[in-house]
Amino acid sequence: MNAIPKLIHTVQSMGYKVILNGDKIKLKFVGKDNPPKEASTTINEIKGNKATVIEYLKTMNEMEAIFKDTVSEIAQVYREDTFSYIMLVFPRMYDKTQELEQRMNKMWDEGKDIKAFQEIVKQWEEMNKRCIKLYCTKNGIDTIVDDVYNPPNGKPGPNQGLGKEVV
Repeated sequence: MNAIPKLIHTVQSMGYKVILNGDKIKLKFVGKDNPPKEASTTINEIKGNKATVIEYLKTMNEMEAIFKDTVSEIAQVYREDTFSYIMLVFPRMYDKTQELEQRMNKMWDEGKDIKAFQEIVKQWEEMNKRCIKLYCTKNGIDTIVDDVYNPPNGKPGPNQGLGKEVV
């Protein structure tokens, strides 16, 4: 299956957009000029490995959804300057976060094991949230997680009382 990601990347670098539509693969040329002549060879290889390419594209779609959902969760609590602070104050934690990200990227590139990818993304999310929580606690920033007021500094925000849920 290692050849399939390479085929997809090759055809994309030639200016094609690869779209999975049910059990059909659509290749749409979105490049500026005309399609390169050598593209037909790559397209024929994709056609010759249709079932494997479809399986790979389905896996990639699932991985993308997992990743996007996780990024959305992190974005809800992310604070600017978190990782510059973590890099300086907690370098081992920063290194662990980077290691998890590299492992996640490697699994993404392989496009094989959704369960293992999901597990590494979960670990990456947890590590990111730990970093954000440390940053917020150190800087006295009130955080909202799961729509429940969580004051790291013990003081309510301007529109909240201690322990009140956000409306």
